[in-house]
Amino acid sequence: MSASLRAVLLVVLAGLACGTRAQDVESEPPPATAKTIKSPWRVVHYTASNPPVTPKLEELPLQESVSQYGITWTFEKPARVGRFVNGDFYAVGPVTVVKIDPKPLWGAEVGELINKSGIKEDSYPGKQARNGSVLNPAVTEGARKGGYDSRLPSGRYEPEMFAHLPIAMKPGDALVSTVSRPNASIKKFSGQHVDPLQVAAVLSCVAEPLPPDAFRPSYCDAAHSGPFLSRNLRRDLLLALPRLEGMPENLNAGAERFRKPWLDTVCFGFAAPVENLPHYGQTIVDLVGEASLLLLMDYPAEDKEQLLVHFVQVGIDLWGAARAGMTWPAHGGLYSGRKWPILLSGMLLNDEKMRAPKQTLPKLRFHEDDQTGMAPYTYKGKSYAQSWTGAKALFLGHSPYLMESMADHWDKGWGALDLFHPSEWPKRADGGKTLASEGYRIANTSSSWVSQALAARILRAEPIWNHDAFFNYVDRWMTQDDTEFAKAKADAGWQDVTGVPFGGFGRQGYLFTKAKWVRGLWDAYRDKLPPLPGYSGPPTPPASQTWR
Repeated sequence: MSASLRAVLLVVLAGLACGTRAQDVESEPPPATAKTIKSPWRVVHYTASNPPVTPKLEELPLQESVSQYGITWTFEKPARVGRFVNGDFYAVGPVTVVKIDPKPLWGAEVGELINKSGIKEDSYPGKQARNGSVLNPAVTEGARKGGYDSRLPSGRYEPEMFAHLPIAMKPGDALVSTVSRPNASIKKFSGQHVDPLQVAAVLSCVAEPLPPDAFRPSYCDAAHSGPFLSRNLRRDLLLALPRLEGMPENLNAGAERFRKPWLDTVCFGFAAPVENLPHYGQTIVDLVGEASLLLLMDYPAEDKEQLLVHFVQVGIDLWGAARAGMTWPAHGGLYSGRKWPILLSGMLLNDEKMRAPKQTLPKLRFHEDDQTGMAPYTYKGKSYAQSWTGAKALFLGHSPYLMESMADHWDKGWGALDLFHPSEWPKRADGGKTLASEGYRIANTSSSWVSQALAARILRAEPIWNHDAFFNYVDRWMTQDDTEFAKAKADAGWQDVTGVPFGGFGRQGYLFTKAKWVRGLWDAYRDKLPPLPGYSGPPTPPASQTWR
């Protein structure tokens, strides 16, 4: 075989080794380089009995640049490039990124600035940004800012985090690059509704080629000791329950919702790119719950693998963010949906620290746990035997973590209203008919928690979740008839939902999701959990009993 033919064959095999199609890599004699790889990606199902071969360094394609999700990174000199099991790129380093497209904009390059409501770009003279990148995103306690775009609201932009070209990367580094939305495409410049980022992608730097089934380490967890491998996933934990009418024919749409990195290191989701993930917890937990239920259905293994790998990658990323200092305390409806991806991924990867996140990281908080508790419950020095409706499972309010400083804004309706009859709730100065704690309870939290609670029940994961009050409260939401309680609220001058049928918006039993099959699965399995191989624990009490 001639030297040139061997070189061509080597490049083709390298493309196959890193998951690219042969036609995506130019066939050139050494030093074989391709300008960029832009191939679509489909996850390969690897198992321990059929593990992939780790490529040699010379078998990886030599690349001038790589592109993903509309972002292109160009290297100072061609680098050996591979891909993780989810399709994200890594470069064997050290490497230096000398160009990013779309071009990162800084200072005068930004053009029109926004100064309205919570966005004050004039506060950063000469340091405004668009299309920003951050190298190894840090999450410092109390800060939780980002350097991506100076339109991040409420002072959440940090110019010092903006990575200026050239960007030198060493093994263990992760570069998060973003594309900013044009000012004209942003319809609201207030509070949490800005959403200045369009999309984000992650480029990692590693010391040596990795197995093709390696997950990408979290984008802010460079200290991770080694890659998780998809061959080791505990797929035996995932059941194959019969699908109900109306469920998706395949899992393509579900996998797409988790494919792009869930960038979640800035407070309140202000830096959540609109193509990557929702910024609001109510929608996040809805996606998380539905995806975990779909993974328990009887879809073909190859189809299920697409969603499984991307879901677990999200769990790894969130766990890395938690290790770096991110935390998700209850605040209205903002932070739901982060705990279950970490827990389920920890179960599937058999990682003890991920399976016990709050024990591993004592300062870590999760929204759902903050907002739920069990009576008897002590509030401001007084013990309460039940909620005002007679339930033992409680909703603890808008921002229960503020109770620790006794500054729970009772006068604003942020406190534990569930303990008091509506006639005792603080009156709003503007005469409004809702209060924050009750409004978020009936609109933005309870109704979206059901699917993830059901998935965890089916997997008998309550001990791993380690907060029974959450599950008991969801049972209360789904089974307590609140007809007389709705009337009591209306009689006290609050929101009148007495005419709304049981299970309608604003009433217990309502589900936020548009997927009607979630209620079907609840009805089918909550009080008749399917057998779980290897489980020999106690039976789960009926939903109508746990909250009483």
